[in-house]
Amino acid sequence: MKVVIAGGGTGGHLFPAVALGEELRRQRADVAVMHVGTVNGLEATWLPQSGLRYELFPVRGLRGKDPLTRLCALREFFAAIGRARRLLREFGADLVVSAGGYASAPTAVAAILSRIPLVLMEQNTRPGLSNRVLWRFARRICVGFADTAACFPAGRAAITGNPVRLRFLPGPLRKIADPIQILVLGGSSGAHRLNLGVLGALKILDNSVIKFRVVHQTGGADAELVTEGYRKLGIAAQVSPFIDDMASALDAAELVIARAGAMTVSELALAGRPAIFVPYPFHRDRQQELNARVIERLDGAMIVNDDDRLSENLAARLKEIIAEPSRLIAMGQRAHQAAFPDAAAQIARLCFELVGVEREAA
Repeated sequence: MKVVIAGGGTGGHLFPAVALGEELRRQRADVAVMHVGTVNGLEATWLPQSGLRYELFPVRGLRGKDPLTRLCALREFFAAIGRARRLLREFGADLVVSAGGYASAPTAVAAILSRIPLVLMEQNTRPGLSNRVLWRFARRICVGFADTAACFPAGRAAITGNPVRLRFLPGPLRKIADPIQILVLGGSSGAHRLNLGVLGALKILDNSVIKFRVVHQTGGADAELVTEGYRKLGIAAQVSPFIDDMASALDAAELVIARAGAMTVSELALAGRPAIFVPYPFHRDRQQELNARVIERLDGAMIVNDDDRLSENLAARLKEIIAEPSRLIAMGQRAHQAAFPDAAAQIARLCFELVGVEREAA
């Protein structure tokens, strides 16, 4: 069985694709997997070091660009369809899985034109543009949240959860240390406004910052700025552009301050970690806010808007936690109610069924 998995641009699309590929090979050693991404995404640096088989296409998004850039992007899109059709033919693909990101759409279209079964993965609560168009041609749509299934006709979506790549499952919170361990995550590429908001909140808290220890993933652009910010505040924070071992980081964390990308929300639910979510404010369809609401409705997270009062509102939430740190344990337990521990296995089983291949005995 040969499977092409297209997805990338950000970690939120790349890592679910990689997790699924790993699970397919775990269930059947003879499965061949080809990953497809873009030359501009995270996968362009991550995949060459992974040892995985891959192809990268020059593709950009179409939204929010000037007319000339959109025209160039459209030309790249059609060229990528042609390249993807050749790749599917030469690789001998039996199935294509579209995991989202700029490279996924042309590969999905190539699968449709080549009459190769197509599976869509939708990580977010609100489906992206590509999946809102392509679902009609897909055999199944695997959705990361139960809320998402309602966006598709009955019977077309399988509620599988989002495959995550954690080396181990962090243990549940049983007690809260003093100082409280905070993990700050802006996503795989960082979040400048969130980085500044956290620094501003800790400055407002002044002497109360002794109640916290901080590990902060900044993204590459802000690492020096954030390091200097903590130095001025007199806080010995552990600052990193990117955290590769997320399982260990979550295992040590007692509170997470983060954007609300689908994979971040899924990982925190699986780890059972309470969160203060700061959704990215510029999505036209409020994608991250809707993701965060899944955990907030369970009382497993708080949401702070990314606006002009971000630092003040973050500081207010942190003061509440200082006053009652034990609430973090109950929040973590509630967040875990939204977890899908076997998401990759569910999607892999569905892929085998569509192609008519039996899984190997465990």
